[in-house]
Amino acid sequence: SGTLNEISYRLIEAWRQTREDRGDLLSMLLMAEDEDGNHMTDEQARDELVTLFLAGHETTANALNWTWYLLAQNPEAEAKLHAELDSVLGGKPPTLDDLKRLPYTEMVVKEALRLYPPAFGFGRVATEDLEIGDYFVPKDTVVAITSYIVHHSPKWWDEPEAFKPERFAAEGAAEHHRYAYFPFGGGPHQCIGMGFALMEACLVLATIIQQYRMELLPGYTVELKPSITLHPKGRSPMMIHPA
Repeated sequence: SGTLNEISYRLIEAWRQTREDRGDLLSMLLMAEDEDGNHMTDEQARDELVTLFLAGHETTANALNWTWYLLAQNPEAEAKLHAELDSVLGGKPPTLDDLKRLPYTEMVVKEALRLYPPAFGFGRVATEDLEIGDYFVPKDTVVAITSYIVHHSPKWWDEPEAFKPERFAAEGAAEHHRYAYFPFGGGPHQCIGMGFALMEACLVLATIIQQYRMELLPGYTVELKPSITLHPKGRSPMMIHPA
């Protein structure tokens, strides 16, 4: 943690020397203002950077783990993904500019996050007495919100257990209820790293799947292990083959 602190404060100090908007996350954090025009202190910016680094590591790895697990069981979706990557990239590593031309890649990642959201539950504290539907929630009550359950509900999703990336095509995504899908939480406390995580997952998936194919070992049945994040119990045994 000492090393992370040192690196974070050094980056913050270097930015404050120039105050240049470089279009990166650090610039965004340090240029942000609250309703009174105040900016983040060095300590607050450090907290955000370290949280993003630590929380964004395991969660993205989990999301990709589940993505390959799902693609291994859905060869048609995997073939569509390869067709898009071959057409757009032609074997080259993806860049940030390529992402807007890889809509199916993003759909695959989003559907994996629906079925297996790494952050599968959230807690919120009621700041005042309120009613939610037929329930009275007293002030200071902790309300548990579970994205995994909502994401698998037939009330909100057709064939909720099926892996269907097309759900997130641009023309259909707007039909989803705002809170039928919330792998990154929602409201003012939505995960600060949402955009970064989606970008990272799509780039990593597009890079690796052009070179390797993942095959699930026969007879393996996944068991969920919900702890801080949602991951498979034990390991996901897969064979790696050249693409």
